[in-house]
Amino acid sequence: MKREAGVRCRSIGGALALLLLVASGCVKTISPARTFDAYEHKAKDTAESARSSVETARLGARAASDGDAFGPYVSVLLSEAEEGASHAHATFDSVQPPDAHADRLREQLGALLTQADEHLSKLRIAARRGELGALSHLAEPLGPLARKLARFVERHE
Repeated sequence: MKREAGVRCRSIGGALALLLLVASGCVKTISPARTFDAYEHKAKDTAESARSSVETARLGARAASDGDAFGPYVSVLLSEAEEGASHAHATFDSVQPPDAHADRLREQLGALLTQADEHLSKLRIAARRGELGALSHLAEPLGPLARKLARFVERHE
């Protein structure tokens, strides 16, 4: 009887430990930025990452529209560009702004990141549908967006 109770306690303990381990993986970490300067640096890095994804998508869309790239390659390229921008956006959103000034910076960059997410999503969908000829047209807003992201980076260096 005592042995069964000991085994049961260890099984319950093991199950609880496993549950805690799984639950800890489901919690999104919120990264603090203690000062405006630290927050601004994270914002700049995020804008650079998003700009890289946007420029990659622009090149891929142009190559596909010109017939210089195969559909499956372009589909993967655009999916990865979208994933990169989306990851940068989500990571930045998890950073706690330290003050009202940082809140305004968050709003400015957030608007640009949302535009990037939306445009890259449209490109990925068109590529997966095999609409390679439409990619160049769909990518047109990415040029101005890339320039806005570059200006954001310059202002916050």
